[in-house]
Amino acid sequence: MTEFLKPVDFDLLPRAVMDYSTLTVIGRLASEKLIDARLRRVTGTRDGSIIFAFDRFSDDGDKDHYFDAWLFSADPKLFRVHPWPDVMPGKSVASHLLEVISHHLTGAKVTAVDVTKFERILNLHFTKREYTGEESTYTFIAELMGKHSNMILIDSDSIILASHKPVHSYQSRFREIRAGKDYTRPPRQDRIEPREFIPTEWSDFLGSAEMDIDIDQHIAGTFMGMSRVWAMTICLLAGIKPGTKVTELLLDDSEKLRQTLALTTGMVTTGVPLSDESPDEFVRRVTADFLERADDIAVEKARQGISKIIGKRRKKLRALEKGLTRDLDKAAKAEKYKKRADLLLANQYRITPGMNELEIDDWETGEKVVLEIDPSINPPLQSEMLYDRYRKLKRTLEVATERLAGVVAEDEELTRLEDKLARAEHLSEINDVRELCILHGLISPPDVKAKRGPKAHRKRQVQKQALTGAISSRRYRSNDGFLIMAGLNDRANDALRRSSNPEDIWLHTRNIPGSHVYIITRGKAVPETTIREAAMVAAWHSKARDGSHVPVDYTKAKYVTPIAGARAGKVTFRRERTIRVNPDEKRIEMMGLMAGDVDK
Repeated sequence: MTEFLKPVDFDLLPRAVMDYSTLTVIGRLASEKLIDARLRRVTGTRDGSIIFAFDRFSDDGDKDHYFDAWLFSADPKLFRVHPWPDVMPGKSVASHLLEVISHHLTGAKVTAVDVTKFERILNLHFTKREYTGEESTYTFIAELMGKHSNMILIDSDSIILASHKPVHSYQSRFREIRAGKDYTRPPRQDRIEPREFIPTEWSDFLGSAEMDIDIDQHIAGTFMGMSRVWAMTICLLAGIKPGTKVTELLLDDSEKLRQTLALTTGMVTTGVPLSDESPDEFVRRVTADFLERADDIAVEKARQGISKIIGKRRKKLRALEKGLTRDLDKAAKAEKYKKRADLLLANQYRITPGMNELEIDDWETGEKVVLEIDPSINPPLQSEMLYDRYRKLKRTLEVATERLAGVVAEDEELTRLEDKLARAEHLSEINDVRELCILHGLISPPDVKAKRGPKAHRKRQVQKQALTGAISSRRYRSNDGFLIMAGLNDRANDALRRSSNPEDIWLHTRNIPGSHVYIITRGKAVPETTIREAAMVAAWHSKARDGSHVPVDYTKAKYVTPIAGARAGKVTFRRERTIRVNPDEKRIEMMGLMAGDVDK
């Protein structure tokens, strides 16, 4: 460090990025730790990353196992290379690249690790003794370039063996990345290499800046391998605040920037961290930051997936609401058909064959009205047809009114799911919301797959997993608008218990096997009619479906406790009351219709 350099609080800088300054430190450490190590195992992760596990033989007796495994990711949002600090995943996600790497590199020795100058490209060189006794050489290339990031394995003749993302000629006119093709480096950036400039050159550089551009932005956009973080670090080390306009720089500041750029470039190219940390400390910190950001990205990706599902259901509700409103408008004319049928029936003696209309007195208003008549149909049959139309419209009015109330209530439930989703900060919380979406029927439970074995054994496995595997539930809506949830297996019963609020109502048939049923109260008082309808649901989803006067216990959810050590869904409860009901299939079918169960 030169004497004019200022101390920097690196916590004020943005989070670590995989730029050239970061990659050179990681590459230097990988070279120190991995040369002469042998690749023991490769594992694929769900996000497409690959973890290399090595056997190292060092002088310290392998006391530090932190650098025994390394992660490589070509994720366009978080491309990176860093040590893997955790245990190796138990299950590997297969891919073509992973299979090729495993075939060619398992047991291979690392001979060199290098970073392409001023490029975000790290190369791992391997040598392996084949079964024939000959030695083969391979290079694993991690190109960390945003959306163009890739992982490529080539042989000694620079022939591509496999890649993470194949690139065809119609996708890129610069280079083709496919098995069997010659590997070529990415085209050079339209930038210049950072170096030590003479004062006149530096003055020309500053003079070429656009009006009102920040100095760190101008530096980052001019030099190869440069990131905004590296440019901001240069400014801070020179005692200049990032965000300062180029036109505001003093002559002395300009000179400090010139010297600091040359100094940091020398540090970066030799793999020295720009912070006051050792390479080990720097890589550990950067690794922790990348892993935290990977978790954040995974959470956001899961959040967006569930949000899309909720939005899709809300769109269907809007269309359903529009259709129900049209039905209600039509059903509002039901009384007109009844009145017309009454008038036609009362005055049929006045109708003669071939008559098209009849003027009569309206007994309600006393006014003259003209009654239209179909001469091809006798009057009593016309009256009966009008009465049928009246009854259908009245039924439509009843169903549409109840269904519309259910649509409004479900829209409120979707809003609560969205609120819970927005507050979720960890994958476990996102998974809780996902579980709720399964319970609400928004997401289909995973398919149940039987294990291998004789046919009878597979059938038993399917039956067993259907009872305890994927969550399965039914939704109902009471006439008062309350959502009623019934679990159809142990996992669903347990999920309902965990997702319920303390004031929700739990129901179960008394001493009779059956489903756990919950009334979602939303903090409102539950009327007796809703409790009775929920009890009918509990009786319907039990061994007493065909019985009468079925006893059903109910209590608040806060008084239901899981039995320690028992399988999921087994609970004890207290402060219960008992109600007797007769399961009514038609009423339960209507409650399911009101909850939208048939539309999902």
